[in-house]
Amino acid sequence: MNVLLKIIDKFKNLLFIGLSIICIWYFMAITGFIGYLNMFNLIWLFSGLALIAVTVFRKRIYKILKHKIIRILFLVIAFIFSLSFILIEINVINNAKTNQVENADYIILLGAGLNGKNPSLTLTRRINTAIDYLKLNQNTKIIVSGGRGRDEDISEAEVISNVLQNNGISAEHIVLEDKSRNTLENLKYSGEIINDYNKKVLIVSSEFHLFRAKSIAKKIGYKNIYTLASKSPRILLVNYYVREYFAVIKEIIVKNI
Repeated sequence: MNVLLKIIDKFKNLLFIGLSIICIWYFMAITGFIGYLNMFNLIWLFSGLALIAVTVFRKRIYKILKHKIIRILFLVIAFIFSLSFILIEINVINNAKTNQVENADYIILLGAGLNGKNPSLTLTRRINTAIDYLKLNQNTKIIVSGGRGRDEDISEAEVISNVLQNNGISAEHIVLEDKSRNTLENLKYSGEIINDYNKKVLIVSSEFHLFRAKSIAKKIGYKNIYTLASKSPRILLVNYYVREYFAVIKEIIVKNI
């Protein structure tokens, strides 16, 4: 019996160490891929370090959890987090797909950050996805939505408009919405431009973002919403989907969805 317990104990140590290595490796991989340190990426580094700490201080942690109140509180928090995470991720994954319509009245292309005066990787993919649609649906107007961030030289809307025109999209079909700072404002200010929530509106964004965008749009009052998914690099998907959980929780708390 003692031998079995020792084997199980060693397995737990190896499991925690293995998970910590994976988390730290993933942090370095995604940071290297995008070329700069994103604040949310740090969650993987901290998770890896936390797992190492759990391995080192596991016996002390077990002693703390032997206290009934602490153990119950821990289990309740773990249950709520796990259940909410599963439910939200199911919705995010189920909505991470294209549900487009031909000849939409408007495209709303949601901004996604800049690198100086150039679109970020995520924004570039969204723009290219919109261009492909516009070339096949030439009567559709596109609202390019995104204001100027603190570390950005010009508005995201202006950058998107320039890229669209450089790729053959007529300026007559492009409408700038350059005040918004987040998804809610993207859709709110774009709705004010459209001025008719019964219009067929196609939201173009990254696949992981579509559930949140659709939910906010419905809360605002959009009636005919369709989606066009921009594909993200596979290496970033885990990071994006985990981040989206916290983004959705935030929107729920502030009652945007």
